Amino acid sequence: AIVWDAQTGQRLLVLQGHTLRVESAVFSPDGRRIVTASADKTAIVWDAETGKSLRVLEGHTDSVFSAAFSPDGRRIVTASVDNSAIVWDTDTGERLLVLQGHTKWVASAAFSPDGRRIVTVIAPVSPSVRDLPAVVWDAKTGESLLTLNLTE
Repeated sequence: AIVWDAQTGQRLLVLQGHTLRVESAVFSPDGRRIVTASADKTAIVWDAETGKSLRVLEGHTDSVFSAAFSPDGRRIVTASVDNSAIVWDTDTGERLLVLQGHTKWVASAAFSPDGRRIVTVIAPVSPSVRDLPAVVWDAKTGESLLTLNLTE
């Protein structure tokens, strides 16, 4: 992954550490860290100033599609081809929750603005798939609160 200066277009950092393609990259709310998600089954937390790898989040059994910070930056949620999402402690890398229940790949996961809920959505596996369930979870307990049937 590469960090660019948005005003000048100058390359600032090259984040090296994943062994397969990077699927997504996002800054923490305070801009001090970056998390990348990769096909190598991991997410990596980086120092946004130095580009140094701070910790590797390992626990998924297949590609990680996306990663997102909680609004306070203290947690990260990752979404994976292994049909799960995992909530991690940003500082320690400890696995806090595993969100399971999807029957297809979890393409995306995000925290609510207050950090109390997480929404996950599956990836369409073919053009004929029309109903894409999204699940809203309690971010503290991992309890499934609501299932939304989305239409492509």
